[in-house]
Amino acid sequence: MRQIDENLRRVYEQSQSDEVPDRFKELLDRLKAQDQKAGPTE
Repeated sequence: MRQIDENLRRVYEQSQSDEVPDRFKELLDRLKAQDQKAGPTE
């Protein structure tokens, strides 16, 4: 059980240091631009 715990922690820590791929950054930028064009939603 301890080995599983250590492996899960290592994988989690590695994923935290990974950068967001460019295509996801571009998608987020496009979504933000659409939100700004739409204006506030209430």
